[in-house]
Formats: sequence, structure tokens, C-alpha cells
Amino acid sequence: MELARLKADQHFLIDKNVVDRLVDVSEVSGDDVVLDVGAGTGVITEKLAEKAKMVYAVELDKTFEPQLARLAARYGNIRVFWGSFLGLKLPFYNKVVSNPPFSILEPLLQRHLKKPVPMSLIAPLRFAQTLTSERYDSLLSFRAQLAYRSMVLDVLDGNVFNPPYPGKACILLLRPLDLGEAERLMMIFFSQSGSKVRNALRNVFWSRTSKREATKLVELSNLSDGVLNKRVCRITLDEATAVYELIKRVVLTGI
Repeated sequence: MELARLKADQHFLIDKNVVDRLVDVSEVSGDDVVLDVGAGTGVITEKLAEKAKMVYAVELDKTFEPQLARLAARYGNIRVFWGSFLGLKLPFYNKVVSNPPFSILEPLLQRHLKKPVPMSLIAPLRFAQTLTSERYDSLLSFRAQLAYRSMVLDVLDGNVFNPPYPGKACILLLRPLDLGEAERLMMIFFSQSGSKVRNALRNVFWSRTSKREATKLVELSNLSDGVLNKRVCRITLDEATAVYELIKRVVLTGI
């Protein structure tokens, strides 16, 4: 079922110029271990192998096994992982360069919010615009802009893919930001996805003050009991923004 869904959703690059451009802007060097999600026939994988120390090619569809096996045999720095990226435990890598199935772009990004690495992706233009907009369009765009500087480089027509993509796509660059203190604390808050907001905020503030003072800061905040009793993973964009404003106020007071 998952394979059928991803097959319908994946659009493979057939324009060599776009492949070259994607890899060039990724600034891959001989020290890099690079992840290519949705490797397909390996057009991006091969280009990466010419520059990187190691390339991890992830592919769910075994019909591409002959092509990827030939590349792995030709180059000594390609390792193929079969299965869904979301279910795999991969070795260390320090960059992502990929044209992934578009349906996994959100979970791919979410996976890298805790420990951001540079990512260069092919993505639908509308998806990229939610990350580069000055206004947060979703909780994902809010979280992504805490961790990354996002840039749309090239807008791509649908005919650079097979099958063609029925819309505009782009090369999307995501570069990790140097986090300020408020942003660092907000990332710690989000990392406690299964905790209640009340407890997650206490844990955040405990790193700066006593447990008693941390509890006081939470209980005297302008956050309602309804928000404080929610799981972090269930909060809305507006609620996350309110938490962020609280954390920024605490940081500004020097506590």
C-alpha cells in the first residue's frame, strides 16, 4: 500500500541540468556523508558519489535494484538502504540532497528539526513558499523557521520530471541557523512532544532557575489551563506562538 502511494507521488528528475544544479548548490565535498531519499534510478546518487565521501541511497521500490546495484558496484562510496526512510535507522550523515516523494517532505523535515543538517531538496513550489514566507502558514513552517534559513533557488516546470509534475516545483535550500537562547529553549520545548505543555515549560525553565521559580513562571503566565494541559504534539500554531512569546519574555528578563 505504501509503495503504491509513493509510486504515484514520486516524480523522477529527467533533466540532467537540474540534477547538476541541485548537487552544485549543495556544496558537497569529500568530507561529506550525504543522504539521498527516494534514489530511484540513482541519477542524483551517482552525481553525489563523484563528490562525497559516502552516499546513502534510500529507496523503497525494489524495481530500481538493478540500477542502484550497478552504481554501488561502480563506485566504492554508495550504500543502498531498502525500505521507507521513515522506518529506517540510518548511520550518521551530515547533508541531505534529494528529490524525495513529495508526500514525505513534511516528515522528512520534521525528522531533522531536532538536529538540523543542511538540506537541498526538490519540492513543490507551494510547499517551499510556506517555509520561506514571513508569515507562518502552519506549525511546521513555524518550527522550520526556528531551525532553518530557507531559500527557493530555481523554479522548475513539471516537464523536468517523469511522470510530469502537474504544477511548479523548485530547488529548496534549508540551512541550519545559529540558534539564539529563546530559539534553543523553544526547540527543547518541542522535543518533549509527549509531555503536557505545563511540564515541558517547567523543564525548559528549570535549566535557568529553581524548580519553584520555574513552576511560578508557568502558572503565572497568560497561557490558559486548556493550553497548559495539552500535549506538546497537539498544540496549534497560535498556541505555539504564545509559548514562544512567553519564552522570549523570560529570556529578556535574564532569568
